[in-house]
Amino acid sequence: MDCCTEPVPGPVVDTRALRHAWTALGPLARGGWPVPYSLGPRQREETLAVLDVVLAGLYLVVDADGRLRWLGKAHRDGGVGARLRGHFCHPERSRVFAGVFVVEADPFSPPLALQAAEGRAADLIGLRGRMGPRTWPVFTEARWLALVSSHPASPVGRPRPAGDDSGDRSATPA
Repeated sequence: MDCCTEPVPGPVVDTRALRHAWTALGPLARGGWPVPYSLGPRQREETLAVLDVVLAGLYLVVDADGRLRWLGKAHRDGGVGARLRGHFCHPERSRVFAGVFVVEADPFSPPLALQAAEGRAADLIGLRGRMGPRTWPVFTEARWLALVSSHPASPVGRPRPAGDDSGDRSATPA
């Protein structure tokens, strides 16, 4: 039994739409240019397993005709794969979701910055008012820029090999 209406189709996802999603993440974008992943019944589990390692980012889900059916963000345990699994709990989405493009973000990005990027992508692609009741976060351009350009936490470095006390004050007598 369906719980919701089928997502209203948006524009065809092309290079322009992908560029806008990439641009919306600004310096938070990581990884390569988004490539299509299949969400067809035979490839779905494999695709979701691959996307489990993408912990943060924007995703654009398309139907069989390449039209945008969902623009969302992921910033949680399980990443994009977990977020998409949540969508597949809705039969009406499961029927129409045929592929996905993912623009990966730095996993240390602040959640509010990803919300701003999602709203900015919706504005740049021109989605507001075009996809039925779907809504996206609203941020001014200045607020979006401030959020995505603020430096997230430094990436965690590799641990030192066992027995390497260089720079470790705990090994130095007081």
